[in-house]
Amino acid sequence: MNALIRTLSLTGLLVVTAAPPGRCQEPATPARQQKLSEWPELKKADRDRARAVAKQLAKKQEKLRTAAVDKLAAMGAGVAVVLIPLVSDRPQNHNDRLFEVLDQVTDGRHAAVLARESQRKSVAWRRYLTRRLAGLRDPDLLPLLRKHVEDKDADIAFYASLGALALGESAGLDTVLEATRERWSEQRALIAATLTPARSAAVSLKVWERIGSARPTDKMAGLRLLRYLATTDQKMLLRSYLESSDFAVKKAAINTTRVLHGEQPLEKLSSFQAINLAKQWLQKL
Repeated sequence: MNALIRTLSLTGLLVVTAAPPGRCQEPATPARQQKLSEWPELKKADRDRARAVAKQLAKKQEKLRTAAVDKLAAMGAGVAVVLIPLVSDRPQNHNDRLFEVLDQVTDGRHAAVLARESQRKSVAWRRYLTRRLAGLRDPDLLPLLRKHVEDKDADIAFYASLGALALGESAGLDTVLEATRERWSEQRALIAATLTPARSAAVSLKVWERIGSARPTDKMAGLRLLRYLATTDQKMLLRSYLESSDFAVKKAAINTTRVLHGEQPLEKLSSFQAINLAKQWLQKL
C-alpha cells in the first residue's frame, strides 16, 4: 500500500495542486480575520452586571440558566474577561454553561487573546481552550498546539493533536488514532467538524502512509479519519481495505467509500452486509 501511495504521488494523483472541491486541493484554512490583540473592553458597570448574571448560571431552574446564557452572550466578546476566571475544576461548577457563552462570543478574531489564557491552571479550562483553538484551524496557533500534543492530560493531548492534524501536522497522529479507535462514539462529531474543512491530499496522505502497514485496529481508525480527509481522487486506495478479511477494516473502508460518494456512513453493519456492500463498491471503483 505504501508503494502504491508513492506511485500515485509521482503520477500526480496525490500531488497537491489547484483542483475543484473534493479533489486534490490544498488544506482549507479559514479566511484571515482581523485578529484582536486585546479583549473588547467592558465598562465597570457592565462587568459588574456580567458577574451578577453569571450567578444565575448555577440556578436549578433551566429557564433562568438559559436566560443568563442569552444575556451574557448579548454582551459580546468582552464578557470573556469576566467568565474565564469563573471556570474551575470543582465538580459542582457550571463550566458547561460558561463554555456555552464563550463559544457564542468568540471566533477566529479572538485566537490570539484566547491563546494567552493557556497558562491557567484549571484543567477544565485548558481542555476547553485547546478544543476551541483546535477548531479555529489557525496556522498561527500551530506552535501552541504542538506544545500540548504531549500534554499529560489525555483530552488536552487529543484536542491539540486533532487541531494540529487539521493544519497538516502529523506529530500527534497516533494520539488521534487512539481516540478514534477507543472513543469513536464520543468524539466522532468533533473529529468530523474539525477535519472536514481540512480535506486535502496533503493532510490525508499522512494518514494513508501511517496505516499502510499498521495493525487492523489502526487501519480501521485511520479509515474513519479518512472519511473527512481523503479526496475523491484517492478512492482507488480503498480497494485493498474493502478486500480485507478483517471485519472492522472492511466496515470502515465501506463507510469511507460511501462518504466519498456523497452517502451517509452506516455505523451498524453485520458481517454479511459488509461482505455484500464491499463487493458492490469494488465493482464501482
